Amino acid sequence: METLTRMLRTHPKASSFDATLLGTCLQACLECTAVCALCADACLNEGEHLHHLTHCITLNTQCAAVCHATAQVLAALGQGDAQILRTQLEVCLRACRTCAEECEQHAQQMNMEHCAVCAESCRRCEQACQALLGSMSA
Repeated sequence: METLTRMLRTHPKASSFDATLLGTCLQACLECTAVCALCADACLNEGEHLHHLTHCITLNTQCAAVCHATAQVLAALGQGDAQILRTQLEVCLRACRTCAEECEQHAQQMNMEHCAVCAESCRRCEQACQALLGSMSA
């Protein structure tokens, strides 16, 4: 995280953003990308419970893809369009919220620890996207 924040502070176009919020959001997106991919893989290896996890696997895969795309958009500050960034952040927080809700159900009902970890990561990313969105001028 420290390296991301330092890098953002050196970027000539990053001054229009709070570097800490931007760095936190970027880090949360990168983490959530990996965690969702790992959760999908863990779900695929649940054996007898696999048929109950197909929706979760799909949401994990979608969330990972959206978080990855969001990280790419966040890392392209130079000549980017603010409305595209806002829209991408909105999509990301929606994907994270939806994935977290699904994973929370599996964590509670089926005692799947990997889903609990994934839900936590998704919630952090959702909150980071919301915070960055809230800091942007209209």
